[in-house]
Amino acid sequence: MIILNIEGRVKEKKRLTQFADDVIRHLMPRIRRDVNVDIAIVTHCDGGNLGLCWGDKKTAEIEICRKHGKHHLSADEIALNLAHELVHAKQFIKGELHPSTETWCRQDHTQTPYKKKPWEVEAYRLEEKLVEMFW
Repeated sequence: MIILNIEGRVKEKKRLTQFADDVIRHLMPRIRRDVNVDIAIVTHCDGGNLGLCWGDKKTAEIEICRKHGKHHLSADEIALNLAHELVHAKQFIKGELHPSTETWCRQDHTQTPYKKKPWEVEAYRLEEKLVEMFW
C-alpha cells in the first residue's frame, strides 16, 4: 500500500495531493507492499533546485520548492516539478535507481552527463505527460 503524505504551505494543496496520489498509483499500479512517499513543500530547495528526491525500496522523500530565486512558482509549475520527482520516487522504490550511487539497472553512470542520465531522461520524458493526464 502506498502511503502518501504532503507537508508545507502551498496553494491548491488538496489538488496537488490528489495529483500526487494519481501519479504515483499510475507509475506503480502493482505495488502491494507498504511504501511511504513523503513530500515537503518548502520555500527553497538546496542548490537552487526546483525539486529533490531521495529514497530506497521502502520510502521516497521529495522536496518541492515554492520559490525559485525571486520567482514564486505557480501551482502548474509546482505540479510539473512534482511529477518529475515522483518519477524518481518510482525509480527508487522499484529498485531501478540505487540510492547511494549513480547506478541505474546495475549500470554505473557516474561519467554520464546530467541530461543523459537514464533516470533524468525518463523523468523529463514523463513529467509533461503526467501533468496532462492528472493535473
